[in-house]
Amino acid sequence: MRTETKNLLYAVILIFILILVGTVEYMLLEDIGLLDALYFTIVTISSVGSCDVLPSSAESKIFTMFLILTGLTLLFYLVSALVRNLVEVSLPDIFLFRKITNRLKKMKNHVILCGYGDVGTLIADSLGNKSVVVIEKDEEKFNKIIKKDFVGVHGDSTDPAILESARISEAKAIVIALDSDPDSVYTILTAKELNQGIAIYVRANEKASGSKMKRAGANYVICLPALGSRELLKAMEVKSKIT
Repeated sequence: MRTETKNLLYAVILIFILILVGTVEYMLLEDIGLLDALYFTIVTISSVGSCDVLPSSAESKIFTMFLILTGLTLLFYLVSALVRNLVEVSLPDIFLFRKITNRLKKMKNHVILCGYGDVGTLIADSLGNKSVVVIEKDEEKFNKIIKKDFVGVHGDSTDPAILESARISEAKAIVIALDSDPDSVYTILTAKELNQGIAIYVRANEKASGSKMKRAGANYVICLPALGSRELLKAMEVKSKIT
């Protein structure tokens, strides 16, 4: 948790504790009910003031002065912590959004990468952050994209608006590395509709999906499970020949 968020939380907790202490003390000092004591505590802390109930003893007056000073201090601390928290959260987000938007506007002949999982991460690192736009709908993964200084678009690649945000009309290729084969097929169809000349490279998670992806318009499809099994079989054949 960020420091400013912690400070804000502490201020809220302290104010609630002060209200609790004030309510109990007024019930004891003024011999009034819970609701009246709570009401008197809140109007005192907020410095609104009220003539409905007045301190009737020296102890009650001293406690009221203490409550006013403490309450005003805590309220000032709460407001300042809230302002700092809002500024710290909002300003970086605004600057980051502007930075990404400006970089997107300059993108041309770039590669769009859909999906930032294990495969997508390796592809992105290989391509570099100068010529690739990464689309990812998972917020945690998207934050990793931004931290690594990639140009990212937060959203679902099956959505035409998201692909357009990634400037698909100016892109030379799209790499689809999604965990869902149906989503990959839909992304292929959408990409072809928005840019008929774009080169499409797709990862298939199931062998049966490859033909569907090719029919949808993919230029190159690789099935990772099938590739992995072939490589293992080759390794076994080499090992058996050696032994």
